[in-house]
Amino acid sequence: MKRTLAATAIAALIGIAPASAETIDLGTVKCSELANMSESDASFIFTWLLGYAGGQAGSTLMDLDAMGSIGSQIGNYCAANPDVGLLSASLEVLGE
Repeated sequence: MKRTLAATAIAALIGIAPASAETIDLGTVKCSELANMSESDASFIFTWLLGYAGGQAGSTLMDLDAMGSIGSQIGNYCAANPDVGLLSASLEVLGE
C-alpha cells in the first residue's frame, strides 16, 4: 500500500512537468535555490536527481522507503553548503 501511494505521488509529479515549459540545467542549480522552490518543483527535481544518480551507478532500483531520509540528508547538506551545486550535493550524499 505504501509503495502504491508513493508510486502514485511520483506519477502525479511527472504529470506536472509538461504543464511547465521551462528547461532547467540541473548542473547549474545551487543548493541555495532549493529553499526557494515550491514543494512540487523540489519533489520533481529530487525524483530526477535520484534517477540520475541511479543511472550513473548503473542501478535500476528505486528505494521508496529511503526517499524521505535521502531528501532530508540532501536538504541538510544544502543548508550547510548553499553555494554547492544541487547535483553535486545529491551525488555527495548518495556516495556517488
